[in-house]
Amino acid sequence: MQAGQQLFNGFDISWYTKNRMKSFLKKVGASFGFVIILMPIFGIILSIGNAANVSFLKEIGSILFSNIGIWFTLAIIIGFTSNKGAAVFTGVLSYLVVNVFIAASINKNNENTFFNIWFWHNLSVNAYLSKLFFGGIETFNSGVIGGILIGIYVTYIYNKFKDTQLPKGLEFFAREKLVIILSVIFSLIFASLFIIIWPVFGFILTAIGSGVAKSPIGLDSFIFRTVQRMLIPFGSSLLWQSPMWYTQIGGSLNEYQQDLLIQYLYRVTSQENLQTINLLASIPEKGHSQQEIIEIFSKYLNEYISYDWLFKSMNEWFENTNSIFATNPSGDQIIWNIVSTNKYITVDDCWNSGLRISRFISGGYVNSIFVLPTLSCLMFLMTPKGEKRAKVGIYITAALTAMLVGVTEPVEYLFCFTMPLFYFSIYCPFNGLIAAITSLFKVKVGTSFSTGLFDFTLSGIVPTVNGVNTRIWIIPLIGICSSITIFAIAFFWFKFFNKKENLININARKLRDSLQLFIEDLGGFKNIKQYSLKENQLEVVFKNVPDFKSLFNYVNKIEKQEKGLKLSIKPENEEVVLLFDKIYENRKTKKEINKSI
Repeated sequence: MQAGQQLFNGFDISWYTKNRMKSFLKKVGASFGFVIILMPIFGIILSIGNAANVSFLKEIGSILFSNIGIWFTLAIIIGFTSNKGAAVFTGVLSYLVVNVFIAASINKNNENTFFNIWFWHNLSVNAYLSKLFFGGIETFNSGVIGGILIGIYVTYIYNKFKDTQLPKGLEFFAREKLVIILSVIFSLIFASLFIIIWPVFGFILTAIGSGVAKSPIGLDSFIFRTVQRMLIPFGSSLLWQSPMWYTQIGGSLNEYQQDLLIQYLYRVTSQENLQTINLLASIPEKGHSQQEIIEIFSKYLNEYISYDWLFKSMNEWFENTNSIFATNPSGDQIIWNIVSTNKYITVDDCWNSGLRISRFISGGYVNSIFVLPTLSCLMFLMTPKGEKRAKVGIYITAALTAMLVGVTEPVEYLFCFTMPLFYFSIYCPFNGLIAAITSLFKVKVGTSFSTGLFDFTLSGIVPTVNGVNTRIWIIPLIGICSSITIFAIAFFWFKFFNKKENLININARKLRDSLQLFIEDLGGFKNIKQYSLKENQLEVVFKNVPDFKSLFNYVNKIEKQEKGLKLSIKPENEEVVLLFDKIYENRKTKKEINKSI
């Protein structure tokens, strides 16, 4: 009971809340994984379609990237409803209701460049709208954010009303059918509120994205990468990186439409006509549609000179890019997947226009392929001789997983909990520094899934062979220097400071984790009406009876009583239950004190 006593001595009522939040964040991260795992296959299909100019492959690839919102809706629902079919069905229906309602409320002007919606007037089509389901629905470009919000309220309604019974005569509409009805009604309310709020929110997101793009080169990458690594131990890094990768905060391609056209014209215009392109590049006005841009250019061109060559190039560019801008692609990773193999909008065009795509990603390759295998090797070398044979498989597997697939957690989990000071004060900022350096050297390697050698080949080597100026050769140079540096720092740290960090009581931590699982299997403290512990017999009265199967991890026998359950605790779990008893009494005492105050 020594480990349990040490744990209890430092316990306060906030511990349970913190662990509940940690569990929640992990579940959110796992939910986002359902969408992240789709990135490789659809990214490859889209890249092949763009490279070979095969239309049906482009359409297949756009299933994910042009309709990203609905996939996040379904991911949230799957993660928080234990993959219930009725909940997923309700999510699809709600997403359609919201977006069709918004689409029906939009009134465009004759030129299709501006639109009105309720009391909002003259909003830019290119800035606020996108086409879903291959152009079938034109609605707000809420993307990931809209999808997550719809997923949240559908999940709440499902979990709240899935077991609700109705009076006689209405039984047909009870339980999960009631969930569907309520979700449709709430979707109409949500769509109405969204129409009121989104124009302001969308403007704020775009402004933040523009501010991030104009920040000193390397600074945004440093902050992003440092914070991302700091969130890995809590399982919530996707909450931080998703807005940069999939929303306007990571950049909006439509905001740079005119600048991207000019970069294209620079590439295809002959030397004697470059002066005209220089004139167009100096124009302060910015258009966000084909008609607007042509009108702006026409004002500055000499009406007595023929510009047939110019308008021919411009029309060809618009013909091949209007379908891209119609989906209003936003976010670092989504834009990369669209332009990495496109000859009309190239990666260099984006960087020259001020949209530094892949800046949040490139540094990850150095970490996955070089830094983490180096740390894994060092930890193995520092392992005591008697333990090396037993642990060699762990370190090799973790290193190869990071290097080949780009999944970094197996290595990071080897030291982030046992050496937290090294992890947060050295490793995380070091990753931020690597990201800043790759950004300063203008390394342009994106990703379709992760940052391992497989994606390095697909997203780095293949685009480079196809003529994209990725500057991929810089990554191995930075990687070798980073490996040498982190090896030296980590060796010194492990040698002189590891003993202090290893004072963490491993048994107490394991007991704490077992206790957290036990509390969750009981349905949480709030689910307990009455409770008493006598020797190894636990008598509990629940508000809602939990799943019996999970309780058998801790008990030998479950007996039904008049008011609740009687649980016979397994001997190996007595310490967990004794600690639970102390914590429960502690919470009860604190509540009584608060009431008296």
